[in-house]
Amino acid sequence: MKQILLKYINIIIFIISIIVSMSMNLNFNNINSFTGNSILYIILVIFYYYILKQVINIKDKRLIICSIIISVIFSTFEIVGQSLNLYYDLRLIIGSFSNFLNAMFRWLGYFVSIYCAISLIFYYISQKEEKNTLSLGSLKIFFITWIVIFIAWIPFFLRYYPGLATIDSMRQIYQSTGIEILSNHHPILHTAVISFFINIGKKVFDSYNIGFAMYNIAQMLFLSGVFAFTLAYMKNKKSPNIFIIISCMFYAFYPINALFSITIWKDIPFAAMMLLFTICVVELSINKERFLQSKIKNLLLLVSILTVILFRNNGIYVIILSTPFIIFMNKMYYKRLLFIFISAFIISAFIKGPVFNFFNIEKGEVKEALSIPMQQLARVYTYKLDSLSYEERTHIQKYIQADNIEQLYNPILSDPIKNYFNSETFSENKKDFIFLWIKLFFKYPLEYIEAFLSNSYGYWYPEASNWVLNREMEKDLLLGLHHSPKIKIDILDRFDSIIEKRHIPFISMMFSIGFTFWIILTCGMYCIYKRKYRLLYIYLPVLFLWLTTLASPVYCEYRYVYSMFTCLPILISTVILENNKTIDLDNYRISRRRKLWRR
Repeated sequence: MKQILLKYINIIIFIISIIVSMSMNLNFNNINSFTGNSILYIILVIFYYYILKQVINIKDKRLIICSIIISVIFSTFEIVGQSLNLYYDLRLIIGSFSNFLNAMFRWLGYFVSIYCAISLIFYYISQKEEKNTLSLGSLKIFFITWIVIFIAWIPFFLRYYPGLATIDSMRQIYQSTGIEILSNHHPILHTAVISFFINIGKKVFDSYNIGFAMYNIAQMLFLSGVFAFTLAYMKNKKSPNIFIIISCMFYAFYPINALFSITIWKDIPFAAMMLLFTICVVELSINKERFLQSKIKNLLLLVSILTVILFRNNGIYVIILSTPFIIFMNKMYYKRLLFIFISAFIISAFIKGPVFNFFNIEKGEVKEALSIPMQQLARVYTYKLDSLSYEERTHIQKYIQADNIEQLYNPILSDPIKNYFNSETFSENKKDFIFLWIKLFFKYPLEYIEAFLSNSYGYWYPEASNWVLNREMEKDLLLGLHHSPKIKIDILDRFDSIIEKRHIPFISMMFSIGFTFWIILTCGMYCIYKRKYRLLYIYLPVLFLWLTTLASPVYCEYRYVYSMFTCLPILISTVILENNKTIDLDNYRISRRRKLWRR
């Protein structure tokens, strides 16, 4: 009987392998065909059959449930993302009944594939034994890795001397030199830091170019120092040797880290402070009593909160959303934490209020936060113009003041529409705008959903890609800023160019925002699987930052989520911390007191 049952199970597994292999070979550019005329098809059937036989032997119910949940999420991301990436709408899913069947068939293929991968990863990680850590002390690790990372970046600095800049960078430089009026559109704290170095270069060396280089050297030292601090912290928490080495290589030789270290963007120091804030949250999760007893660590928490708020305008939302969870997680010490958070809010409010007024600093326009509503109204105007009444058309044009909205609308970029949005009219008629938005939402819900998804799918769909950085800097006639390379090495340029090689398997995922987001979600689900719920708080700051990017002007902007990449080693290490049985001193002491009380 058992042999007959095994025979039927093997037949079912083989049939599933064929179905999954067919679904993974579907050609979704031509929804009525699949690419089956290939030896790869046979290889896939054998591969899936072998993997499924391994997966079916896993009996851990909790692992199975957690793997199913994350597989459902990722499979849905894939199917929805494919349609958006091709057409900026959901026609590949709901365009017709045959499209829907095709999408479900592909969804099944992704689900089985992802489920096999996730369940096997969870199984093997949970079986992994503890490993010895590096024998060097944390302080030595800090200085060694700081030097290694900084030296690894120097060739990029010399190659692109004095550094990299975009239009946003130049706007801040112009503000720092008095050419343009000060504005908090780009955070004024970052502009002040730029001003310090740029103007020293001019006054001491009579060269803004040297000031530009001085800023980038300081940024390289700061960013590499934060990365080295992270590695030393991971060593202190007994992360395995191999993981510390891989993390060090990531910080030192991942080309974007080197290129961003010499780029004037607010996102770079913000990412460093997000990393420090995340480390503080890690300590509050696993070692809160000792952390909160240290004045230096309390100061680090305050500074990291304040700088996250001040280095990016959406940083305030990250902190506001994180605050209640962090206080709830540490409710025994809520008074001290409230004092730290409230102090940071008061200081930032003072800077953005009286200080801004004193220096006549313009505040950012409200339209910067309305990219998604603008895109939704523009999409309705573009695709449903014939069904809109005359009053509805003029009502939309009251806020988006352009006669050619349908030509301006870009599903993946809100800037063309945002440039014609009248902030003054909105400020005077906020309720009217909200009523218009709600009215059209109920009338055209699909267009609203598609507008939102099209403008944000790059943050959760791994195959989406966009530019990462600009390596060119035209000579600036006002300040004399220009590239003056000190070295030119072909192998460095070839190494640098891998950022654009998104067609190469594996390498493409190294620069994928969506794939990095998947890794973070998978780590979080693993914590749920192992019932390490306290560790979930560690992921909240980065996830809240990710949420704010869904309302950003661009569908896939790497620098907006650079913090996800800088924080990745510490976020992954939470799984390793779990395996190394890191002691939570608070829980240990509480349990100790209970035992003594019972005695």
